[in-house]
Amino acid sequence: MKKTGIAAGLLAAALLAGCAAQDPAPAATGEHDIAREVLGVPGNTAILTIDDTEVEAERYLFWLVNAIETWKYRGYALETDEDWIQQVSGVSIRDAIKGDALDATVIYQVVENQAALRGAVISQTDAEEMDAQLQEMIGQLGGEEYFQNWLDQGCISREGFLALNRVPYLDEALMEMMEQAGELEVTAEEVDDFIEEYGIYGAKHILLSTRRSNADGSGYEEFSDEEKAQVLQKAQDLRRQLSDAGDSEELFDELMNEYSEDGRNEDGTLSSPNGYTLAYAGQMVPEFEAGALALEVGQISDPIQTDYGYHIILRIPEDREEIEENLNSDYKMGVTIQEWINNANIKTTDLYDELDPKVFYENLQKVNEGKLTQAPTPEESTEPSAGETPTESPAA
Repeated sequence: MKKTGIAAGLLAAALLAGCAAQDPAPAATGEHDIAREVLGVPGNTAILTIDDTEVEAERYLFWLVNAIETWKYRGYALETDEDWIQQVSGVSIRDAIKGDALDATVIYQVVENQAALRGAVISQTDAEEMDAQLQEMIGQLGGEEYFQNWLDQGCISREGFLALNRVPYLDEALMEMMEQAGELEVTAEEVDDFIEEYGIYGAKHILLSTRRSNADGSGYEEFSDEEKAQVLQKAQDLRRQLSDAGDSEELFDELMNEYSEDGRNEDGTLSSPNGYTLAYAGQMVPEFEAGALALEVGQISDPIQTDYGYHIILRIPEDREEIEENLNSDYKMGVTIQEWINNANIKTTDLYDELDPKVFYENLQKVNEGKLTQAPTPEESTEPSAGETPTESPAA
């Protein structure tokens, strides 16, 4: 079953596609509680409240580990104090990481809260699928011991991990329930909002290039000033033809198909004969975009110069029908979840406010030092088999 309602990326981040669907139990507080070992408090200690629902520390810590690993994957060392306090987009990496983890925690919790409010439950089929995938994962890691080590690396208990993995399935059940109730139909107003938010517009253009490809295919060579002047003169001549014809869109298409150098197929036809019906803000070079947006639908611009050459632009309507086809229930569910997030009442505890992700992560690494999360293959094993004598003495 496809899990699409929650923000892309978060569902896949270190999560199994699904796990056993039993009711979530409290985090372990007995002999093995990884959060207690690392942070000094039980994993089921409240670290946040989201819409009056207490969030257990281990849930947030799981996302904190994921956020740290993501930043490291992007190339940030995160070793020294200076690494953690450097500014990115006006925010220290330390605070950005805490914020990323908080965002993920909030998304999961608001979906879980809404599912509980509306009575959305996981189907038996999904429960069986989750359990099968859990067992498969345990087998791939090499058994329960290695699975536990893997959980420890994420600073989460088995019960907490299973509870998190229920949420994508709850999201799907919630989405199906809302779709059946007609709550995920996209309105005309929402289409308008989408067009405005992404700056969508439509445009055709006649491009007369002012550069040529290098013979070795390594790039482009700019025309000389004299050659550019000749191209401009040609563009102005085409614009006059359009003016003399009352800015006929039919003539525009004829001239575009004959003269435009904006990419052609092997048979010589234009690659985009219908123009750009769903251009969006930032897609085109600034001069083109500004020129197109300055026009009313049906208007034609004077020649506009960009690094590509001279453009004569015809503003056309955006393809609203295609937009409506793409703004489906998945899109509406995403919008709805974002509204839940925006309206969520989030309160942090002293535990959250005083949490230093650098200290936490260093403690986590120390606690997990030497733990294998994947069983070694026979080729990797260094232990002699039964009856075999080691070739070297460890003391040699």
